[in-house]
This record gives sequence, structure tokens and C-alpha cells, in this order.
Amino acid sequence: MNEPLESIPAAEGMVEAELGAKKKLNNEFCLNCGSKLINIYCHQCGQRDLPKRQTMSELIENFIGSFYSFESKFFRTVKFLLFKPGFLPVEYTAGKRETYYHPARAYAFISFIFFLLLFSLPDHKDKAAYESFSADNEKDLTESLEKIKDELKKSGLDSLKIDSIYKAMLIENSSVINIDGIKKKTKGKVGNTGFSLTSSTYATLREYDSIQESLPVSERDGWIMRKLTIRSIELNQRYKGNDGGKRFSQDFSQAFFDNFSKVLFFLLPIFALLLRLLYLKHDYYYSEHLVFAIYYYNFFYLAASLYLLLKYIPVVGGLLTLAIVIWIVVYIPLGMKRMYQQPWSKTIIKYSIFLIAFFVCLLTGIMGNLLAIVMYL
Repeated sequence: MNEPLESIPAAEGMVEAELGAKKKLNNEFCLNCGSKLINIYCHQCGQRDLPKRQTMSELIENFIGSFYSFESKFFRTVKFLLFKPGFLPVEYTAGKRETYYHPARAYAFISFIFFLLLFSLPDHKDKAAYESFSADNEKDLTESLEKIKDELKKSGLDSLKIDSIYKAMLIENSSVINIDGIKKKTKGKVGNTGFSLTSSTYATLREYDSIQESLPVSERDGWIMRKLTIRSIELNQRYKGNDGGKRFSQDFSQAFFDNFSKVLFFLLPIFALLLRLLYLKHDYYYSEHLVFAIYYYNFFYLAASLYLLLKYIPVVGGLLTLAIVIWIVVYIPLGMKRMYQQPWSKTIIKYSIFLIAFFVCLLTGIMGNLLAIVMYL
């Protein structure tokens, strides 16, 4: 009579054993957000249930697991990013986001790699060209200066003025001088004939102000020309000496590329805005156009990074880099076709309009960058 009752504890033990076969949680509550744990992953923040204190083997296991998760997701994203234009934006807007690496994080990582390569890799061709140019200048310097001296004599300047100019050119190691500028402002002195934003030959700001005050009001420089002349004088004073041109070139290039990354970043929302205007009648949020823009930027930086690396490969490097340039150009219309599902005729027309508009915006950004560098270098 009591046998069935006696068998109940044994049955309960078997059930408990089966339940115990599932991995037991290390913590009752999530260590990250404090929520009650239902499974090994927190339903609130997504953190995995890990022991609060880990042994070395557990630490290594978790590290390898997290790296593999990143690696598989990242390289899967890179594969589609390079070879399937428009696929990732379509997947993202469809809600499939955990399968691929997040576009914003990819942007930060890939753009960092691109600019790191851009500033780190040596450009042997440019270096060789610069050295050749310097050698040619040094070889022809004496002959060029003599020719300029003859031209100065023909311009009608007195001999003392010619000797002063010739000596200044020797000091600055320059082979170019603006004769018209010298004849127009005969009261000015040539103290530095190196870098110049204008045709001015003023050595100091005091000299420039003095000359301007001596001229009739109608012949004085306007606001823009005055700003450029003053800036030219300041830069000439900063970059004095035989290596002044080289130092200016290095500082200018560094500032240009530093600011160029910012120019591209600020053009990102404009990229999306142009798409929004082109597809105004379509049911797309601005944010979805922005996702398309971010993915293209990711592709561009990735392709440009490959370009920087492949150009060092002999023989086939030139063909590969040419293929990358062509792929960068045709990538956008292919992506637009997949994303917005329009006929090729409309896609090509809209791509052409987009290309012209974005080029104008890019050119404006570059000109603004150049002006900002010159005025604030």
C-alpha cells in the first residue's frame, strides 16, 4: 500500500536531476543591471551570466569567445560591404541588425584604420619627385637668378634696388619674383620672397600700413586683400630661411589632412539629405538614408585602405588600384538600385544629379578647409 508513496521522492529526484542537466545560473541577478535572470543572457541589458570572480581558464575562455563573436560578425559585414552594394542598408532597415556589425561602430573603426594608413605609409614616388625637383632647382638656381636680374634691369629700377632684390633672392633661395608687383609699389622693400598669398613684397606689417596710408583711398586694398596681405606677411615671417618653403609645405599638408577628415564627416548628413531630396516621394525616413550614407562611407574608407596597401604591390598593384577606383565610382548607383528599387534609367539620372551636387558640396568644403588653414595655420 505504501509503495507508490515511497516511489514519489525517487520520481522527484529524477525530475530534479533532469532539470539539473541544464546549466545552472551563476547569479540570481544580473551583475550589470541588477535584473532578475531568466536565462544565461539578461533580458534587459544582454550581458551574459558570468561568475563574479573568474579563474584564469574562465577568463581565457570568455575572451576567446568574445573575440570570435566580434571576428565572425565583423568579417561577415566586411564581405557584404565590399561585394554587395546596398545589401547591408536594406538588411538594417528591415530590422536585421544583430547579424552584422553596427554601422556606426564600423565607421569609427574603419575610418581610424584608413587615416592611420594614410599618415603612416611612406609615399616613395612623392619623395623621389621632391628630391628630383630640389636637385633641379639647386642646379638651375644661379642661371635663373641671373636671368631675373637682367629682367629687373630692363624694368627700369635703379641699381641699388636691383642689388637689394637680388640679395634677398639669394638669401631666400628663390628663383621667382613678381616684377609687376615691384614696379607698382616701388616704395616697398623685399625682405622675404618665399611663401606669399598675394603679389605683395612687403617685409613687415608696419611697412604695409605705411604704404597703404600713402596711397589715395580709392587705390588702397579692400578688406579681403588686406586680410590676405597681412596673413602673407605673417606667414613669411614665420617661415623664413632656406627651408621655409619645405616647413610650410609639411605644416600645410598635415593641417589639410587633419581637417579633411572633419570635412568628410560633416558632409555625411548632406550625403543623406541629397538622397532624401532625390527620393522625396518614397516612404523612407531621413534616418534610413543616413544609414545608407554611413554604409557607403564605411565601404569608401575600407576600399581606400586597400588602395593604400595594394599600390605597393609590384606589377599587379596598378591594376588592382585602378579596379578599386572604378568600383568606388560604380558602387553608389548599384547600392541605390538595390536600396530604392527603381529602374536603371531613373537610378542613373538620380545618381548623376547626386554626383554633381555632392561634388559641389565637397569642393566647397575643400575650399573652406584651405582658407581656414591659411588664415589660422
